[in-house]
Amino acid sequence: MNRPHTSLIAAGALVLALTNAFVLVSVSSNRRQPPESVLTLTERELEPQWSWMWREGENSGLSLRLQYRIESVQRPRLAAIGEEEPFSLYGNFGPIAWLDRDKLAALGFDVVAPPSVANEDTHYERTRGRDVLLVFELDGPVRARALQAARDHLARLERENAADPERPASAQRLQGARQALESEEHDVSRLFIVDAGLDETTLRRRYADRTHYAIVHGNIRPFVMRDGISANVYGVVTAVRCDSINVPLQFRAAVPLDRSPHAVAIVPARTEKKPSFTVQVAFGRHLEPWIVASHIGPT
Repeated sequence: MNRPHTSLIAAGALVLALTNAFVLVSVSSNRRQPPESVLTLTERELEPQWSWMWREGENSGLSLRLQYRIESVQRPRLAAIGEEEPFSLYGNFGPIAWLDRDKLAALGFDVVAPPSVANEDTHYERTRGRDVLLVFELDGPVRARALQAARDHLARLERENAADPERPASAQRLQGARQALESEEHDVSRLFIVDAGLDETTLRRRYADRTHYAIVHGNIRPFVMRDGISANVYGVVTAVRCDSINVPLQFRAAVPLDRSPHAVAIVPARTEKKPSFTVQVAFGRHLEPWIVASHIGPT
């Protein structure tokens, strides 16, 4: 009577052992030296998060979530009248400027059909996402453009305010622009998704600096941007496969135990300053990240 029950237990134990062995082999393979890239990130790019298994007095569920941004498409109507806010162009969601129709075609999407201005039930809304390789850029040209856009926006509003101080909402917009620039300078993430491809070797030749560029697995799909007059096809990122990074015990002393949300991109007001920490994140042979060093304080 007990033999089938014993066999099931033995089979379950064998499956568990094989699964654990596979995971260990995969982790070991991913972490073979040298790593594919190593980025030095701070609290600007990493948000502490806790799993639902966290309990008082136990911090075994701590992980860090990558805070990344994109360079989004400028809305034609607002651009025409100079009303586009810089923090709306460098946020963490939306259609991506460089992920246009030609780029989507190069990534294997069928983009032959013209997008409809009015009808939302089209070929593109029914198109499934595709797995691709995404390129992270840390504190590079895109971040420099975001910073310059915030400075230019503030300078323009200061000129407008000097010319017409009584203009409705002028002082309020000016204050918002100052806060947006301060946030861009000190608070928001400097990590941007800047490219996508299908071949790792090709991307690495294009982005050779392994301390400022990391390649990761992700997913994108087409998105039709409509303004009532025209419609254009761009892509959006629907998933980044490595956005959560476990914090091993030996590195947790350098990660503040703050479980509150961290504003990352589109809120133009600087919140209370978070404790500074620096984490070196390596991306391995399978493009999966792990922490190799950490300390409290800026780089």
